[in-house]
Parts: sequence; C-alpha cells; structure tokens
Amino acid sequence: MNGASVEPRTGLTTGTCAAAAAGAAAAALAGQAPGSVAVELPAGETVTLEVAWLERPAPERARAGVVKDAGDDLDVTDGVTVVAEVERLEGAGLELTFAAGSGVGTVTRAGLQLAVGEPAINPVPRAMIAAAVRAALPHGRLRVTIAVPGGDALAARTFNARLGVAGGLSVLGTSGRVIPKSEEAWLRSLLPQVDVAVAAGERTVYLTPGQFGERAARESFAAAETAIVQCANFVGEVLDHCVAAGVERVVLVGHAGKLVKVAAGIWNTHSRFGDARLETLAALAGAAGAPPTLICRLLELPTVQAAIEPLAAAGLTCVWDDVAQRAAQRAAARVAGRAASAGHDSPCVECAVAGYGAEVLGRSVGLRAARSATPPGALSGAPPGAPATVSGAPASATGAPVALEIVVVGVGPGAEEWLTPAAWRRIRGAELIAGGRRQLARFAPAGTRQLAMGGDVAAFAAALRAHPGERVVVLASGDPGLFGIAASLRRLLPEARLTTVPGISSAQLALARLGRPWHDVAFASAHGIGVEAVLGVVRAHPRVVVLTDGRATAQAIAAALTADGCSVEMTVLERLGEPDERITHGSPETLAAAAFDGLAVVFIERDASRSGAASARGER
Repeated sequence: MNGASVEPRTGLTTGTCAAAAAGAAAAALAGQAPGSVAVELPAGETVTLEVAWLERPAPERARAGVVKDAGDDLDVTDGVTVVAEVERLEGAGLELTFAAGSGVGTVTRAGLQLAVGEPAINPVPRAMIAAAVRAALPHGRLRVTIAVPGGDALAARTFNARLGVAGGLSVLGTSGRVIPKSEEAWLRSLLPQVDVAVAAGERTVYLTPGQFGERAARESFAAAETAIVQCANFVGEVLDHCVAAGVERVVLVGHAGKLVKVAAGIWNTHSRFGDARLETLAALAGAAGAPPTLICRLLELPTVQAAIEPLAAAGLTCVWDDVAQRAAQRAAARVAGRAASAGHDSPCVECAVAGYGAEVLGRSVGLRAARSATPPGALSGAPPGAPATVSGAPASATGAPVALEIVVVGVGPGAEEWLTPAAWRRIRGAELIAGGRRQLARFAPAGTRQLAMGGDVAAFAAALRAHPGERVVVLASGDPGLFGIAASLRRLLPEARLTTVPGISSAQLALARLGRPWHDVAFASAHGIGVEAVLGVVRAHPRVVVLTDGRATAQAIAAALTADGCSVEMTVLERLGEPDERITHGSPETLAAAAFDGLAVVFIERDASRSGAASARGER
C-alpha cells in the first residue's frame, strides 16, 4: 500500500433512478427495449443507468426497474429497486401527471415543496423524469407512477412521518448524485421540518438533537408533533433556518451531553467538532460553589449523564439550570445576529436540559418562570418546619402570610479565597444581598439586588423586614457567630427564620498565622464595649484574641495595657488574608506609639516569666 487516500464512491439519487426507469418504460411504449438509459442531471452531466428489468403488461402501459446504487453513502434506500410505470391516457394534449405507487409516500402536511395530496416526488426529480419520458414519447397525455417496493418499511427509518409524508418514501434529489456521508444532504433533510411546523401554525418550535429531547418535549412541555423538530448535530444551522422561516419562539430540548456543548458555543455537537462537555460542566459547577474535590470528580467522569448523581448529592442541581440558561443565551445571540443581518425578527430562545429518562434536569430562566408555582417564601435548602410569619406581611397564593427568611453567610476574613463553597452557593442563589459596602462590592454577583448596611443595626434589621418571601442573604465578615451580626438579627427580628452559614473568622486565621491552638484562648470584641472591658478579659485570661474597632484600636489597647501595668506581649495582625497583610509583634509600650488599622486582630499573651515573679511576691 502506498498510503494514498481513496476517494469515497459517489452514488445516484432515487430521483435519478426513477428518471432512468421512467425513460426505459417510455421507450418500451415506443417499441424499444433498452438495456440502459442515459439521464441528464441538473448540472448538465449525463449518466447511464442499467435497466434491471422491463415489461409491457398492456399495449398502453409499460414498467421498468432500476436498482439504486448510493455509492459509499449510508443511504437507507441503497440497493432498492425503483420502479416506474408509464401509461398513455386518452385525449389530446401534452399533460404528464405523477402518481405514487407502492412504497412512495403522499404529502399530508403543508410546508413542503409539494401541495398536500401530491405524491412525494420532489420538483427536481419530476423535471428529470419528465425529460426522460418525453425523450421517448414527445406527444400525448401520460401518467407516470413511481414505486419502491418495501419503501413503506424503509420510510419508518426516515423523517417522513414528521415531515408529513405518509405511506412511504420520498423521491428526492437536487443534484442527481449522492455524495457519500454527505452532512449537507443530511442537513437538507432536516430543514423542511421547520417549514412544516410554521405552515402548521406552530408559534413555538422545539428543537431536539435526538430521542431524549423528543420525549422531554412531549412529556414535559406537551409539544405537538408538528412543533417538534429534530436537528441532530446541526443545532446552529437549524437555528439559522428558524430565523429565515419566521419562527417566533425556539425551545432547545435535549440531553445534557449535547446541550452542554451549545452552552460552550459549539454549534455542531458531533464529537469531531469539539468535546468540552465535562470541562464546561465542571467550570459551571465550580462557579455554582462546588468544592475542588467535586470538580475533580466531574472531570474524571466518563459521561455527562454520570454527573447527575454527584451534583444532586452536593445540592448543586442548579448547575443544570445554568447549562440551560447559557445554552439559551448562546442560541439567542446567534439568532439575533442572523436576524439583524437578514432584516428578520429574532425569535425568543429558551432551553431545557434532559437526562436519559427524558426527565428535565434544568431550565433556562424563561422556562423556570413559566413553570414556577412555588410560593415566593420557599427558600432552596431552608430547614424543615413551619415558616415563621411576619405581622402585616403580604399573603402567598394560598392566603398564608409569607415568611421572612434570612441566611447570614460568613464570608471569611476578606479575600475571596477564604469564602467557602457552601457560602458561595447561598450567595449565588440570593434574590437580595445585604451587608457592608465592602462585602457587597467583593461578593455580590452582578445584577443581584443589594441592601447596604450603615452603622445603625436596628435600621438595617427594619429594612430587611420589608423583604418577606425573598431569598435574602446577609453578608457577615469572618464568622457570623463570633461577635457577628447573627446575634443582633435574632434579637431584632424574632419573627424571622434565620439560618447561619459559618465562615473562617479573622481570629481563627490570626491564630493559624501564629501557629497557636485556640481551644484555650479567650475572645473579646472591642466593638461597642470599649478598652476597659477588654482589659478585664486580659486580666482574667492568659491568652486573649481581641477584635478591634475604630475607637478601641490596637494602639489604644496597647496604651491601656501599659497604663494598667499588665505584663503581656502583643501581636497585631492587619488585613489578614489580603496581599498587604501585616503582622507586628512587640510589647504594649512599643506598640502604643505605632499606628494600626481600625479593624485588626490583636493577640495578647501574658508574659509567663514576669507573671511568675509577680505570683511569687503575692501580686495579682
């Protein structure tokens, strides 16, 4: 072997074979018995086909058969015998009519190139047949009947039933030749479905890559058969045709393994055009708050279907909604561009992602809005139990007062890297995010409604009370349970159902930075209690962590400790977790003269040597 590639062998269409058979039958009526027939193709090329058999059962009627050779194409009609019968009709004229014989279908729906009731012999094959027949019988009224024995069974393997061709195959062909494995021909066979749907008056078309999407369209959306369009791998091209055909609304419905590719901007979903399924899914899962361990698991899965269970176990079924929404956005942008360039209206696009059981896993925003019948107070992931109610709160659809539900989320010491996946999942699912301006600027997703907290916690709580029935998340620095806002909100909003998502506190990070355990450490907050109260904690405990504020600063505490004569060592930790983090160690006397941020963490440890000497003298 020399390694040279072998060009696939082309074949001839059913229409070309029908023209050859009809030409042979017409020649028989003219008194000839040809063993082969020359047929001119639309481009002007002439091909010669052998006649398999020829008969003349009546003086005015003849039949011939030609065996179809589709070349190397995987054509369902390869090897069939295409039969044509030509019959002379009474009367003068040049009329030539067509009829469907056994195995050839009849048009039953508008939207094709032929009128309803006509035999499914397309215009180009009709012209080729007419030319071949008139070459032998230039005069007289004639009827040509085309048959494909066994064609009714073969038609079940085609799109004919969906297109509105009943009873058999269509006699197709635009060039007269079959191009092996021609994706162009496959695409051309899919596009008429859109035209049929529009002609049937369907305003919404359900675009499905395969059987899973078809089932989902029927079972979950009650889609009419005329509204379901199979697009196979050609999502982009069929979307473009929807624009040209004037479709008002497109719903992409298909298996997650196909539509996650569309979410990534891959318009032909065959694997040779691109396969970033699991990478795309893992990225969306990560954006939704999946921990790194789960992201790695997703990347190692064999299929997208296999991701359904681990995502559900992690409480991340929202990822499928994200896949659907991104696919819908991609498709909407594509059709908008095509519509603008062609001067057409752009159809609305939605998307639904399904599994192998045709169950809908995720929906785009528009489909979720249309489906939602859940009372607005129901929060995803909220603990069980009867919701608390708000006096004077609006009523739900059932007439019951709507609950005030608040999730207080600890965002960690500051930098994004300290935010936990569980915290991010809550933040990402919020309808209203409240908190300090710094936290809002850093953690609130774009487009989410925000409520900024000022210095008055009571006023902030009152503002939260105005949002019953919404998914409200309050951002708290560090851990909301360590001198955080959670306790204040429980006191000020006793009617609310409050959930807390812990975070990494700045005190915890400070002790980690110092390599100190914290099971024997006392904690104090200078927020609102003043320096003297901090001194009381230091006197009572050998190791103390203090959270400072703008008034009770680290230097103020150092000065107070110096004045009090406490024998301690201090470490001041500022901007923990940030790139400009600073840690300063020294005695209170030294640090009292320094300048520190208002918000800092101070670790104070009693000087053991000095403390021991004092104890020996009986000093406190």
